[in-house]
Amino acid sequence: MRMWKKVLLTAIPAALMLSFTSLAGEWHLDMNGWWYETEDGSYYKDGWQWVDGNNDGSAECYYFNSKGYAITNTPQADGYEIDENGAWAVNGVVQKKEVAIRTNNDSRALAVYEEAQKKNNSLDSMDVDADYKISMNADGTSMDMGMNLNLKLRGARTGNLEFTAEGSMNMLGSDMPLNMFYTNGYYYADMMGMKIKQAMPMEEALKEASSNIDVMEVDTSFINNLRMREEGNKTILTFDNNAGALNRYLEELMGGTSFSDLGMDMSYVINASNGEAVIDENGYYTSQKMYMDMDIIVTDTESKESETIKYVMDISMKVNNPGQEVSFTIPSTEGYVDIDSETE
Repeated sequence: MRMWKKVLLTAIPAALMLSFTSLAGEWHLDMNGWWYETEDGSYYKDGWQWVDGNNDGSAECYYFNSKGYAITNTPQADGYEIDENGAWAVNGVVQKKEVAIRTNNDSRALAVYEEAQKKNNSLDSMDVDADYKISMNADGTSMDMGMNLNLKLRGARTGNLEFTAEGSMNMLGSDMPLNMFYTNGYYYADMMGMKIKQAMPMEEALKEASSNIDVMEVDTSFINNLRMREEGNKTILTFDNNAGALNRYLEELMGGTSFSDLGMDMSYVINASNGEAVIDENGYYTSQKMYMDMDIIVTDTESKESETIKYVMDISMKVNNPGQEVSFTIPSTEGYVDIDSETE
C-alpha cells in the first residue's frame, strides 16, 4: 500500500482524487458493455467512480459515459490512462483505494454474538479444550499436523493470574508433549524434558494464554453472513469470515515484515473461512469451530520464481462449564532453569 500511495501522491492532483466517490453495488454486462448498478437501484454515468466489485476492501476507478457504460478496451478515458478493463492506471499500474467492506449480518445475531463475547471476557476463570488440525501441501508434497490442548486459567480479573496448559502436538507421525504453566510472575515450560522458566508480567502472560484460544475472539469487522438458529436451549451462530477484510488485515500486519535476509518474499491469501459458535441458555460461549483455507506464496528474491503452499486449518474449541469456578493444581516448580539468568 505504501507504493500505491507514493504513486498517487506524485502522479495525480489531489483535486481529482476528491472528485471521485466510493459506493457499493453490482456489475452487469449486456450487449453494449459493462454498467454498474448501485445499492439504491440507480447506475453510474457521466464521470469517474471508485468500484469495489468483489467486496474485498480494495476499489478501482472507472469512467462511465453518459449512457452509464464503463469505458474499456481503449488506452485512455477522460484524458487519463486506463487498462483494458477500464480501470484507471498510472504508468501501467492500476490504482487502488481502500474502502469499507460491506457486510450482511443479522442484527439480532450480531447482538447475541457480541454479548456472548462480553460475558466470556468477564470470566475470572476458564477451562477450555482446543483442537487444531492443519494440512499443508506444496509442490505435490503434503504434511498433516495437529495439536490438542487443555487450558485451565484463574485470576484473569482479580489480578492473581495462574494457568496450566497441557496437551500434545503431532507432526510427521511423532507426538511432542506440551506442558506450560504460569504462577507467581513466572512462565514455565517443559519441552520434551527441557525445563525452563522466565519472569513474565501478568498482562503478557494473559496474552500468552489467550493466544491459544483466540478463535473465540473473532473481530466482528471480519464477520459476514452471520445467522442464528435455536436448537433446544442452545443458540447456534454460523458465519463466514470476510476473506477480503482478512487479506487486507494480513497485508497490513505483514507489510513491515521482511524475509529478504532469507532470500525470499512472502504473501498471504485467504481463500475461504467460516465458523460456528454455540451459546448456552446463560449467554456464554460453550464451543466454537473455525475453518480456513489459505495460500502462502513464497517468492525467491533472486530468481523471482514462486511457490504456493496451501494451508487448510480446522480449529475447534470447547469451554467447559462456563461461569463456574475452575479448580486445578499448579505443578511443582522444582528443576526449572531461569533462561534470563542463563543469558546474563
